Amino acid sequence: MKKSTFCGLHHIHFEHPYKLLSLEKTKDIDEVARFLGTKEFLAMSKLDGLTCGLRYINGRLVSAATRGNGIIGENILHNARVLPSIPNTIPYKGELFVGGEIVCTYADFDDFASDYKNPRNFAAGSIRLLDSNECAKRKLTFVAWEVVKGFDHKLFIDNLRELEKLCFTVTPWVTNLPYENAIQVLQDLAQVNHYPIDGVVFKFEDIAYGKSLGETTHHFKNALAYKFFDET
Repeated sequence: MKKSTFCGLHHIHFEHPYKLLSLEKTKDIDEVARFLGTKEFLAMSKLDGLTCGLRYINGRLVSAATRGNGIIGENILHNARVLPSIPNTIPYKGELFVGGEIVCTYADFDDFASDYKNPRNFAAGSIRLLDSNECAKRKLTFVAWEVVKGFDHKLFIDNLRELEKLCFTVTPWVTNLPYENAIQVLQDLAQVNHYPIDGVVFKFEDIAYGKSLGETTHHFKNALAYKFFDET
């Protein structure tokens, strides 16, 4: 297979309408226990791809951009429109801002593995291509894991269920399990789904409580990512 390149990338700065911050991370399982305390939580696969935000107004996709620094990202709307996992229209009135991850599953990456190092770099480069026809061939998937704006639920789990009803692919999640068991279950689910993951995200179920914890310039304080290994 002839190797294509990521030359001529479309670097147009885009200001997110809402912050799309990163996560606080740890490799210390005891820190996870301290963070959660006795609060109810939900555990989600931490997908290893490129974070982006999608904005819908009255059911129509109007913007898509990479996270960047959480305030300014890169416009990828032209490519978002050609991914089957990103609906161009949804049955929703008002504004909806969805955070998620652009990934290439290990199963789909098999077709490109001889030319590219890993699914994460491949996905990050492919979604930035100037040619949307070429991007459409790259077998990328958008997996949602956050509702930044929209809905009116009290529990985070209900946001994820609502996204599923709108035909979004949602990151694997579990609840009502001890955190150690949740980690193992999500690792098993990642293998079943062929998802590249590098950890597990623990998030407080009570949305109002999570918001009350505030934020830093880097991350919101309502979640913690448990990392399996060092970032390289």
